[in-house]
Amino acid sequence: MSTRLLRCAAALSLPLMAACERDAQQLRSFGGPTMGSTYEVKFAAAASTEHVRDLVERELAAFDAAFSNWRDDSEIARVNAHRSTEPVEVSARFAAVLQLALRIAAATDGAYDPTLKPLSDLYRQARHDPDAGLSAAALAAARQRVGHELVSLDGRLLRKARADVQLDLDGVVAGAAADAIGERLRAAGVTSFYLQITGEVLCNGVKPGGEPWRIGVVDPSSDEGAQQAVVALPLRDAALCSSGDYRNAVVVDGEVVHHVFDPRTGENPTHGVVSASVVASSCAVADALGTALMVLGPAEARQRWVELRALGARGALLLEHGGERGWQRTEIDWPEDA
Repeated sequence: MSTRLLRCAAALSLPLMAACERDAQQLRSFGGPTMGSTYEVKFAAAASTEHVRDLVERELAAFDAAFSNWRDDSEIARVNAHRSTEPVEVSARFAAVLQLALRIAAATDGAYDPTLKPLSDLYRQARHDPDAGLSAAALAAARQRVGHELVSLDGRLLRKARADVQLDLDGVVAGAAADAIGERLRAAGVTSFYLQITGEVLCNGVKPGGEPWRIGVVDPSSDEGAQQAVVALPLRDAALCSSGDYRNAVVVDGEVVHHVFDPRTGENPTHGVVSASVVASSCAVADALGTALMVLGPAEARQRWVELRALGARGALLLEHGGERGWQRTEIDWPEDA
């Protein structure tokens, strides 16, 4: 290439480089529907918004195809339709998420359990038709089919100890999808991002200018259309997920029943925790542990905290009714700058 052509190429590249630098410092965002809810991404990088959106939505589509309980052609629907104790082969994606779910189930003594579909189906039916009630006989029969020890994995071969065991991984899938998307974003050079999927949050790096991403924990007493935070904390290279019983409750047989139930008993917990939030290195771990701590309650959460830290948990905040500001708080390694 001639010297003149080299000079021309250099002159042409300068505006492009300047544009890339501006893009890398500009916070952009997009979002959309997913998993029966929504997702949102905010990021700063030289990559185009179209490229980042395509990367995110491809991963979301892959997780939907693997784990959706609302489509007949998903991989989990195929696994649940496999009414046999003979092994069934699953995808690498499915095996990885289920293996993590089984680890979390063991560490929480089944407070989180990936085999809870028979029970969750009964609660969904009760919310849809409260007059039908929750029969003791139906709950007892469903409990016999629930237990993480009833499922095992050997590589990609899944085996059920009972042919009628069924999986429901909704309590970990949004977080697992966030982790997978986070890996894809970092591999694409996007190191400053905020990612929210169905309310589960994963943050990487800091905002342009060096300010941290600051994420709030919803005040359970605030209106759903105008949510307020009971506390906020800076989040960098970590996830924050919350679970609560204050949105999906229904009166069944004269009693308030909500969607957070103990897989070990089939009943709602009685300790009074209305919200549990977890900070963790993995969004999947934070997602599942938010539900698990709603079941365990403060005392058992403290007892099991060493095992939960080994999974990647960094801190937890449990809210119960009471206290000076309306909430009694239990903090376990909760960040001091929250």
